[in-house]
Amino acid sequence: MFSTREVYLNYFRMADHNYAILLAGGQGSRFWPQSRTLEPKQFLSLHQKTSLFDQTIIRIKPLIPPKNIIIATSELYRHQVQEIAAKFNIPSANLIFEPDGRNTAPSIALAVQLIACKDKHARICVLPCDHLIKNPGCFRQLLEKGLAICDDHLIIFGIPPHRPATGYGYIKAAILRGQSPNRLPTKNELRGLSPKEQVYLVAKFCEKPDLKTAAKLLKAGNYFWNSGIFVGSCDIFLKDFRIYLPKLHNMVVRLKCAADIVKIWNKIQPISFDYGILEKSNNLRMLIASGLGWSDLGSWQAWDEILEKDKEGNVFKADVINLRSKNITVLGNNRLIATIGLDDLIIVDTPDALLITKKGSSEEVKKIVDTLKTNKRQEHYSHKTVKRPWGSYTILETGEGFKVKLVEVKPKHSLSLQLHKKRSEHWVVVEGIANIVRGKKTEVYNANESTYIPINCIHRLTNPTTQSLKIIEVQAGKYLEEDDIVRLKDDFGR
Repeated sequence: MFSTREVYLNYFRMADHNYAILLAGGQGSRFWPQSRTLEPKQFLSLHQKTSLFDQTIIRIKPLIPPKNIIIATSELYRHQVQEIAAKFNIPSANLIFEPDGRNTAPSIALAVQLIACKDKHARICVLPCDHLIKNPGCFRQLLEKGLAICDDHLIIFGIPPHRPATGYGYIKAAILRGQSPNRLPTKNELRGLSPKEQVYLVAKFCEKPDLKTAAKLLKAGNYFWNSGIFVGSCDIFLKDFRIYLPKLHNMVVRLKCAADIVKIWNKIQPISFDYGILEKSNNLRMLIASGLGWSDLGSWQAWDEILEKDKEGNVFKADVINLRSKNITVLGNNRLIATIGLDDLIIVDTPDALLITKKGSSEEVKKIVDTLKTNKRQEHYSHKTVKRPWGSYTILETGEGFKVKLVEVKPKHSLSLQLHKKRSEHWVVVEGIANIVRGKKTEVYNANESTYIPINCIHRLTNPTTQSLKIIEVQAGKYLEEDDIVRLKDDFGR
């Protein structure tokens, strides 16, 4: 067994070989109505000042340089991820944009292969971008330990459970040789153990249990929540892919850059990393991850549990007038919310959808989203305010044959040069200065000035200044959906 000093000396020698794979392709449907397909959970800030995605990068920056951070995400989120990567100086070559979702094993395999092309001695941590960790210092200490001892094993972080949760998978831990055969160490004992002594065998994985089973697992004392965070050497990752997912391995080892993904993606079968690798691997160990203040934010109840409550057990993150309600959490937008005599509820208000749920039922929100998808309702896909790489638009009103939007364009940004085959548009500048291409003419428009864009007229809106540009756009026609756009030139490659 290595001494603590030897482990840490080895870690510092290898520090430049530390890499991170950030998984950022999920759609966070259990966080509806805040989370939508176009703006999923990882891009939300919720009660924090920064998004969950930003927080994930900030947490690992002291240990992993930007050039060693790989991000795997959906093509749908290309522009959001590019903006975040640029903000943190993560190279564009480190971004993997998947044409569609194939679950986590292909994402991780591709990212590991990109790392292997650069560094055969890499030590890799895999992190979801939509988790909350309240104690980042404690997390970094644990990650240091994991990176220091992961040469021969994949190491998964096991979270000590504090309630019989039904929304998490569980890991059954077993004793490694040399440790006490009868019990796991207490929390006080853990503080004095070396990194090696905090590592356990994984006896088995358990699927998300019902409440009765979860209570039994909690009482047993040797079951831990599966955090979805794990660490391993490049060699160990590739070895397990070669053994347990050989077809996937054979496809990805030929790739040399992220853009090569299009050569193989249609041939890849969807499979999760947990099912394809972790549940089969002989190289797996578990590191007890206590004290992190961790939550995967898998439901509104999980989010509610980490919030500070008032003396009545209430949380109000909205304009609320409350009478005699207790144990309720209210998250709102701009309008007043009044609550009277309520108990044990979560209320989430957005401009186009309102959720009211018992706390214990909040994991069923996904069923609401499934119903919205089945009924082809827009509320699962986007908010009234939709972010675009050039800015955003907010739908103010819709009716038979018309739609009204507030369009906001970032400084020095342009919409695409485009035309519409089924609608005309009226533009009124309400703030800033606009350069508008309309047919063969380009003209400057100031606040309170307007123009008309007929059907099939080539046009473009540009903000040439360093200030915000806002226009009111009134669309008219029998068909007003976003796919009625013919792009002729676009700064963002759309």
